[in-house]
Amino acid sequence: MRTPLHRETLPDTVRALAMVSVLVLNAIGYPAAPWGPMLGERMPQDSALAGAVQGLVGALLQGKGMAMLAFVFGMSAWLAARGRDRPAARRRALVRNRRLLGLGIVHGLFVYFGDILTLYALLGRLLLRRLHLPWRRFRRHLWRTLAWALLAKLVFLALLLLPPLATEEPELTSLATARGAWEFLQLNALAYGTSQLVGAILAAPVVYLCMACGVAGARLRLLTHRRWRPTLRRGLRRSGPVLLGLSVLYGWGCAVTQPWDLPRIWIDAAGDVIALPVAACYLAALALASSGGRAHWCRWLSPLGQRTLTLYVGHSLLCLALFSGAGLAMALSTAQMVLACLGWWLLALLAAAHSTRRWPLETWMGRR
Repeated sequence: MRTPLHRETLPDTVRALAMVSVLVLNAIGYPAAPWGPMLGERMPQDSALAGAVQGLVGALLQGKGMAMLAFVFGMSAWLAARGRDRPAARRRALVRNRRLLGLGIVHGLFVYFGDILTLYALLGRLLLRRLHLPWRRFRRHLWRTLAWALLAKLVFLALLLLPPLATEEPELTSLATARGAWEFLQLNALAYGTSQLVGAILAAPVVYLCMACGVAGARLRLLTHRRWRPTLRRGLRRSGPVLLGLSVLYGWGCAVTQPWDLPRIWIDAAGDVIALPVAACYLAALALASSGGRAHWCRWLSPLGQRTLTLYVGHSLLCLALFSGAGLAMALSTAQMVLACLGWWLLALLAAAHSTRRWPLETWMGRR
């Protein structure tokens, strides 16, 4: 009989905190989505406060939460299979992957075009094939993955830096201005298909690199074992101040320029370059601050980290109901949108802390 394994607290803690980035970015860009800027348009457009909020979101959150979630996805895949019968663990993981893929397709087609579940499910299936490779072979695979990710980043930056066809904000139908449910569904489905196609070429190598790094981190116990803490501290001391300064500059650039200004292209490119290193610093800082997940405050965050699937899809449904043309089409200011997301996250945190059962989607994913 297999002895039950202790569940690591740190992955759940990281997952809960990374969801702040996902919720805020999905909501702040929703009124201009799917063809608008990632940080959305300023509401009101001439508001200095809206610009400052956009700058703060860009500096602290843009691109960081997704990288952290992908890392934790890989880390959790290894931890879930550790100490278990490999064929049985693989079959179980494949069942979960198929369910995640189905949920992602439905979510992306009918609710929110910017779905991440589809890509996670497809890449997770690839990751499962290499989960138990001998360390030397996995390390070589990691280097190849890094090379593909760098190539994808270079292609993305080259496309990003192409001269724009127009220097003024184009008039495009958005999720918020869609007239009724049918127009919303058409627009959302088109954007979902486009984003999945582009993501398979430009985003998938980078996301897979983060997942593979998560597997390597779990195998080495990089974030949870005390022997790595001096290394993490040295890394933070050397790179933290530089990356903090670059993040501040990126945030300042987002605050003082409009999304369709020509200098913004270079600012967004710089922000994309520093996003992954900053996310790595966040992970190292969380590992040190939590003593590898052993700190008492992790117990407050980990319940939400075990329920992020329901939180993610529920937030998409809430945005559809409140902000889309198929719903109420409410127009909040940029600051109000961010505050609302933080409030929703806090409510979810309290609800998870007092929940005695798994939430609906987690229950469905865990069914035998």
